[in-house]
Amino acid sequence: MERGDGNSDRRAFLKKLALAGIGAGILPVIEKALEVFNVQQAFGDAFAASMKRGPVKAEYFYQAELSSDVQCTLCPHNERLAPGQWGKCRTRKNTKGELVTYGYGQPCILNIDPIGKNPLANFFPEMNILSIAHAGCNLRCLYCQNWEFSQKSPTQTRNISPFDPGHIVRKIRGRKLEGIGFTYTEPACCPEFVKEFAAFCKDYGLKRTICTAGYINEAPFRDILREFDAVTITFKGNSDRFYREVTGASLRPVLRSLELAKSEDKWLEVATLVVPGLNDGDDTLKEIARWIRSHLGDDTPWHIEKFNPQFKLQKLPPTPQKTMERARRIGLDTGLKYVYTSNIAPHAGNHTYCHSCGKIIVKRMGFNVLKNNVNYGRCPYCSAVIPGVWE
Repeated sequence: MERGDGNSDRRAFLKKLALAGIGAGILPVIEKALEVFNVQQAFGDAFAASMKRGPVKAEYFYQAELSSDVQCTLCPHNERLAPGQWGKCRTRKNTKGELVTYGYGQPCILNIDPIGKNPLANFFPEMNILSIAHAGCNLRCLYCQNWEFSQKSPTQTRNISPFDPGHIVRKIRGRKLEGIGFTYTEPACCPEFVKEFAAFCKDYGLKRTICTAGYINEAPFRDILREFDAVTITFKGNSDRFYREVTGASLRPVLRSLELAKSEDKWLEVATLVVPGLNDGDDTLKEIARWIRSHLGDDTPWHIEKFNPQFKLQKLPPTPQKTMERARRIGLDTGLKYVYTSNIAPHAGNHTYCHSCGKIIVKRMGFNVLKNNVNYGRCPYCSAVIPGVWE
């Protein structure tokens, strides 16, 4: 996205929010939202349903010839939508021959989180961020851990409305948060809002992170990456069959997104939710680890995440700790230098170890940093350069 001076960018962003019916006002609600971990649960009636707000014209589509249909080009579903039809992401809709997005300026989650929850481990590990999410996702993961939001449209959730970006940024800085992170759902489903708010935050010196499934076409993903400092991409399985049957997507576009993020010189980390009986076999985990090493580099952190029974797989057991440890060992034995276990604590896999001398250099309890010994990007014990962004 081409950008001019910071002031003009901010004015344009605020004007667009105003046109969507998301102007200044009800600031105490937003201020209060920054004090809790789940604003939806905390405020109930204080939130306005987004269906009362106007949608915004979407990017990445074209109108079909001699028809009121529109062709969405945002993600590999490449859907042709008839008038009145919603996309699989539940955020985009053909309205009278024009594609509009209902996710613009309509976050349903604002959480204050440690950066490790993104998950990011080798990127400013002591940083706390404001996590942001709007409803919607273009995948249908049977095990989705945030399905209450991802499998709904922004018209079906209670949202932060009105969303005043200037006030949000002031509160972020006032609470000494150092960045923002788009996570929990699929931020790539509303690139219009994600890109512009990230650019808005950059002008205030905030770090910008994003966690995505990577199921997005190359051009829009490149545009999104341009506005972020670090990205986490979920690598869910090692086969097209797994992606098709478990997520409703396909593998190849995700691999392309992983390689693109690496080539764009963004700090990249990879996460895999290990689900019993689906992707917890040795061969599956070895193949994922080998692909990461050969295509992204052995210094790319890999997060092994624990599955908790959710959505359509509630009868499955949680991922056993032994499985998590086995997966981590497979990653390390494959040659990856930084392999973490997530969603279990305390655990040795929470820490960052120097790949050279093996000593703990970032000690954690779960996602929370207890002690960061990294010294200007180097191990304090052997002076090895530690891959990541530390200063």
